Amino acid sequence: MENFEAPYDGFRDQFSFDTTHHNNIWEIGRPHKVVFDSLSAYSLPNVIVTDTLHPYPPNDTSIFFVTQSYSFGVSFGLNFEYRLNIDSGAIAKMELSGDNGLNWINPITEDTTYMFYWGFSKPSFDTSTPSWQSFQLDMGIWANSYPGSPDHFPHYRTSDTILFRFTFISDSDTTTKDGWMMDNFFVQNAIMEGSVKLINNNDLINIYPVPSSGPVYIHAREASKATIVIYDMKGQVVYSDVSSTSSSMLNLNLPNGCYTLKYSTDNSYAIKRLVIIR
Repeated sequence: MENFEAPYDGFRDQFSFDTTHHNNIWEIGRPHKVVFDSLSAYSLPNVIVTDTLHPYPPNDTSIFFVTQSYSFGVSFGLNFEYRLNIDSGAIAKMELSGDNGLNWINPITEDTTYMFYWGFSKPSFDTSTPSWQSFQLDMGIWANSYPGSPDHFPHYRTSDTILFRFTFISDSDTTTKDGWMMDNFFVQNAIMEGSVKLINNNDLINIYPVPSSGPVYIHAREASKATIVIYDMKGQVVYSDVSSTSSSMLNLNLPNGCYTLKYSTDNSYAIKRLVIIR
């Protein structure tokens, strides 16, 4: 996790500022502004923010990137905390690219197109937020798809690096506002395949209902010994079991949110998304 405090674990090196915008106001440090004051960081004292000292200026465009290497896995997500103090004409957006910046995807407006899933509620960057809000995006299905796969997307991940682009654009309004502040970045890429290469076959099982209030039914094409593992948005195991039948019922006592279910047999596996809403 990158919370912009020492000691640094190397994730900080994956943040870069777009120097083609000469007035780029993104800074990392302790904010000292009206709304974003010295005690306002999600984890004190530092954040990444549109200027640590001054309100954002009119007619400005500022961009920073986060670069994340990606190896084949079954889960991929981006989590961070954010606050906004903006006027109605300002634009705050986050985009991602899996082809070295050739095509950019806006997850907030294109989440259904790319089968992105949100932990908790879907975020909004359109208005000011009086308190910290959570951004939790699960991109696992898209990140592990490829041209010709059963999932049909306008653009695929064709690079071993995924780019995240954060853009803040101010209008001509001279009303003083503090802008955009973020903290505690976490990139999830934790569920990797072992030394035995398994075949990905998401038609191996069906699960229902989605979303669920707790009970989840799994129906497999055929009865075989299988391992069922459920991961949360941070890649942590929250449930595991073994099944030898073609039909199983899981009574999950999990908090509301998005999860990843991995169903593995001796030679194949399936990945399904779970949504718990009570």
